[in-house]
Amino acid sequence: MVSEHIGRLFLLLGRGVARGLLRVGVRPNHVTVAGALLTVGAGVAIAAGRAWWPMAAGFIVAAGACDLLDGLVAKLGRLESRFGAVLDSVCDRVSDTALYLGAAAYFVARPDAPPGTPPNLTLALLAGLGLLWAYLTSYVRARAEAEMSWCGGGFWQRGERVAAVLLGVAFGHLTTAVWILGIWPLATVGHRVWRAARGGALPSGGEAAATDAPAGPTGLSGLVLWRWKRGSVPFDLHAAAVIAMLVFWEVPEVDPLRTLLSGTVGA
Repeated sequence: MVSEHIGRLFLLLGRGVARGLLRVGVRPNHVTVAGALLTVGAGVAIAAGRAWWPMAAGFIVAAGACDLLDGLVAKLGRLESRFGAVLDSVCDRVSDTALYLGAAAYFVARPDAPPGTPPNLTLALLAGLGLLWAYLTSYVRARAEAEMSWCGGGFWQRGERVAAVLLGVAFGHLTTAVWILGIWPLATVGHRVWRAARGGALPSGGEAAATDAPAGPTGLSGLVLWRWKRGSVPFDLHAAAVIAMLVFWEVPEVDPLRTLLSGTVGA
């Protein structure tokens, strides 16, 4: 599958880079923190305006490389630690916050719009919802797997969310990315909550009963492309559709929330 082959290629290239980093004394935690700082820089660049978006895209790509390399450096150098896992999770949340707050700040400050242009309340809210879904996607999995069983999967994992922001700024379609990320990942959150609800009660003794990820949805549920795992044909088809929207579709910067609030106040 396309996504599977791409993943193997990046893994092969990453191993060579990771070995080079180990030779010069770089440790996995250094790479993790560097990735978070790069993503914070990307968030600032997104907020600054379109002229800075190419820089933001470059920062996101570099941060993605760090996200791959920290694990490889830890594994190849036998430097894996529990603190490293905690730090990686913390930095992921910092990075998510930086990207979504950067987008929200852009639509509030409107640096590319004529002076006096009011904030776009709808797009700022969608950026905030995108951050909420990003947090819940990780939180539901962590809580469910601590208490019951495997609860991962779904299309909108962190890699897909970051890629959507990257394509949005790279092609100047941040509005499209915000509409997608503010609504679509709710499906993944809902699916994980549904899976947790079906996980049942804790086994006797209260210990978690984590299991391996299922092979994929069966029956009619298999038609829901976003439920398939990475490396499958349905996943690649879904990814292709999202990429096409982000590359070719520029959603107009309408603000229905402001219109609704104005009408409510006027009434």
